[in-house]
Amino acid sequence: MAAFSPFSRRLCSETQLLSSLLSRLLSSTAFAAIDDTASGFWRLLRSNSGHPSLERTLSRSLSNTKLSAPVVESVLRQSSAAAAKDDEDRALALRFFVWAGLQPNHRHSAAAYVAACDALHLPRHPYFLSQLLDSYRAAAFPVCVKTFKILLNLCRHGNLPDEAIAILRRMPEFNCCPDNSSYNAVLRLLADAGRGRAVPALLEEMTEAGLIPDAITYVSAVRGLSASGQIGAARGLHGQMRANGCVPNVVVYSALVDGACACGDLKSAMELLVEMERELEATSAPNVVTYTCLIKCLCEKGQLGDALGILDRMEQRGCSPNQVTVRTLVDGFCAQGHVNGAHELIERAAGEGAVSTADCYSVLVVCLLRIQDMEGAEKVLGRMVEKGDRPSGLACNALMRELCERRRFVDTCRVLEMEEKGLVCIDSDVYSRLLLGFCEEGHLNEALRLAAKVVERETPLQADCVDGVVEVLSESGEHALAAHIMRLKQP
Repeated sequence: MAAFSPFSRRLCSETQLLSSLLSRLLSSTAFAAIDDTASGFWRLLRSNSGHPSLERTLSRSLSNTKLSAPVVESVLRQSSAAAAKDDEDRALALRFFVWAGLQPNHRHSAAAYVAACDALHLPRHPYFLSQLLDSYRAAAFPVCVKTFKILLNLCRHGNLPDEAIAILRRMPEFNCCPDNSSYNAVLRLLADAGRGRAVPALLEEMTEAGLIPDAITYVSAVRGLSASGQIGAARGLHGQMRANGCVPNVVVYSALVDGACACGDLKSAMELLVEMERELEATSAPNVVTYTCLIKCLCEKGQLGDALGILDRMEQRGCSPNQVTVRTLVDGFCAQGHVNGAHELIERAAGEGAVSTADCYSVLVVCLLRIQDMEGAEKVLGRMVEKGDRPSGLACNALMRELCERRRFVDTCRVLEMEEKGLVCIDSDVYSRLLLGFCEEGHLNEALRLAAKVVERETPLQADCVDGVVEVLSESGEHALAAHIMRLKQP
């Protein structure tokens, strides 16, 4: 193949540069258009803030503008900046967000709800939600079920269970009948927030409203009741499922097992496991999560033999352990001082091929550090490197943090060599501690090498470490390097 001439190479390079510049120009133009559209919406909001027909005004504007997710995000961003001085701006932004979610060609994503909660500071101002409903009622503004679903989604992403219950109970006030999905949204939030005590009342309300719980209802309710220690009530719901045409699946059973384990009720947990194993439905068979939950409970109680028995049991049923299972068992053995037992377990797990040797021993390194066996952790990591096994980033960073804590900065060089070969990724907080440690201990050559690497990779550095590093570098005449390090200081 003929080689490119210098002219051809230069032309190719200039073409690539022009293409890159054009792409950036188009991108910046698109962003500017989005911000301009958002600014237009924001001006409408501010100029019509007290008007009862605000939503109709916004809808009329759609004939000239296009609503999109980036535009909604930009409006929220602008409102957040304005709301630093005035809560009324946040209330306006909430009203805009709900209006946008009601538009036929737009649907808020999960990321949009998260952004809205952040921009509105909703966890700190939950009363905005009830105030919005009050303003709708005062203006006789038509409210639909979808409006309430948007508000319930905001409660979910803002972790506001009490507000969600209050909003649900205000639906009849606007002639909106709560449906299964409305109750399910609140039940799911209660389960996530560990507020299972409120579950029975909501289920009773559903029954009184003539609604039949579905599979999602039962899963959320069982999770909530189990998480709050109401195992008897949760198992009662489990019994009702079949009567309503819902087959209990592994999610329901695992929630029950997890709740029983959390309460220390191993007897109930084992009964549930037996029930699962006897189920004919494949969707009800215990999985690795179910077994690992029981193993964790047994390890915490120091019943390592029984925990190994569960491991045998799951493997006999063709369910292979995963890394979490191995970590749970290794952690249990190490916590009891049975390090040899942990090694035997790892040999077994790695030999069966369910979890790689490198993953198993990486878990052991972390567990040994947890029980302050620094020497053992270093030996395990050393043997891994000698055998060509690649330790996990978690193991390497945990060891590096402990070495820095003990001010053994030079001993981190082995891991740094691995990082240079691309075998591991070092976290920015470790770089920060290590760089400061080299400077404080007078290891200037090591500090200069590490500082140059940090600058090259633009690794952000912890603020409490940077000043000391900059001082040492400046005193050594490395003013340019010190300036670069200062620019990497995290706010």
